[in-house]
Amino acid sequence: MKTFCRAGLLALALCSGLMAPASAETPIYSITTTVDGTTRAITAADINAIGTTEITTKVITLGDERRKVKGVLARDLLKFAGATGRNLKITALDGYIMDVPGADLEQYDVVIATEIDGKKLTVRDKGPAWLIYPVSDHKELDDTVYESRSVWQIKTIEIN
Repeated sequence: MKTFCRAGLLALALCSGLMAPASAETPIYSITTTVDGTTRAITAADINAIGTTEITTKVITLGDERRKVKGVLARDLLKFAGATGRNLKITALDGYIMDVPGADLEQYDVVIATEIDGKKLTVRDKGPAWLIYPVSDHKELDDTVYESRSVWQIKTIEIN
């Protein structure tokens, strides 16, 4: 019975966020590049090294209200990986896979968000990372094509 109670308390602590936050070295998602075949876990420290940006835009599934979205520009992630001008194949935690053309990343400020409205994204709220287009700045992006490319709960990004 004691073991059951301890397990229950540990599960409660994990689910409620009472445990210590992830360190700067805890992987958020991974990137693989077919340019040189390497795979790298992207951490908060990497995101800080790449540099973050913040945009204010409508976010699909969160209504029409504009949100402050913070993360790395997708094109800057490509530069970090040494693979500019490439396409992305993004896989979500649930197995959803979407190809994102490199042209989108060059033409628009597409963000791989790790925060919305100052709150770190968790799996519960579509994190740990979410590809977000600047829909409010470009009317043509308010379309089902770009909605389907706005992958949340990013697990891996393959650069090809």
